[in-house]
Amino acid sequence: MKFTDVLSYPIILVAMILLLTYCTKEDSEKASKEELALKMLNGINADSLEADVIWLQNMGTRFALNGNHKDVATKIKKRFVQMGYSNAILDSFRINKTYREVVYEQWQYNVIAFIQGTKYPDSLCIIGGHYDNILSTGDPFTVVPGANDNASGVAGVMEIARIMKKYSFRPESSIMFIAFGSEELGLWGSRDFAANPNGFSQKIKFMLNYDMIACEPETNPETWYVNIMDYDNSHDLRKDAEEMCKKHTVLDYVNDNTHNKQSDSYPFFTNGYKALFFFSGKTDTNFHTLNDVVGNCNFEYCREIVKLSVALLADKN
Repeated sequence: MKFTDVLSYPIILVAMILLLTYCTKEDSEKASKEELALKMLNGINADSLEADVIWLQNMGTRFALNGNHKDVATKIKKRFVQMGYSNAILDSFRINKTYREVVYEQWQYNVIAFIQGTKYPDSLCIIGGHYDNILSTGDPFTVVPGANDNASGVAGVMEIARIMKKYSFRPESSIMFIAFGSEELGLWGSRDFAANPNGFSQKIKFMLNYDMIACEPETNPETWYVNIMDYDNSHDLRKDAEEMCKKHTVLDYVNDNTHNKQSDSYPFFTNGYKALFFFSGKTDTNFHTLNDVVGNCNFEYCREIVKLSVALLADKN
């Protein structure tokens, strides 16, 4: 045996110890991450979702052209602040819209809050949904409940923000919560942000969109399913979401992209970002009517969709 061989033994031993220590630490961190994700999933609360939808419905109308539109945005911002998001802001954008032969030029507002990433703070995952509403017939300037469309989506976004704050979730990439304005008038809020994402250009990992996520007339969970819409650049992300759906929810899923251009995920796709659009599987006959009220929503079903998104966000961070 050579002297150099004898000298190499301690070096090999130290290397093995370091490797085992690293693997043990990595396994421990993975287990802790999975444990925290399960706590967050179990913490998603149907009563909390319902309370937020009631709160939004009780504003009377959230129609974007109504005189209270900034007040609505400000109230949502304050809700985020009350959760502990002192960084919540109103992000303004200008619209020019002709509605019923009247031209409106005014400032509108997205509401934004975020958790800064620990490892990749300039990389961004977005979860969002629009807060404005409208009527197909009647006067949207007076009363529009807009419970499923889309108080349910905003409630889902706020519930994720609440649960991540409660459990002090520290994602690797930053997570941004956005309540979009003026979706019903032509996706104005999401189009503005996706075209100029506040310094995050080219650094958006993906966007998850909630629109009408509380329509499920059946009480039997075995009949429940969610429509996960995707785009040409996000098929892989959809498949990941389907895996999370099978693993962490009672929901089945479908992929029907018929309406994937009609909500706030679409401008992100057209600007080159991956996006998914979560939508109730069943048709809501009450949307854009005065019957779109809390009593026609299913919040246990809504909870399952929110769980799916939390699982996906945790898995990607």
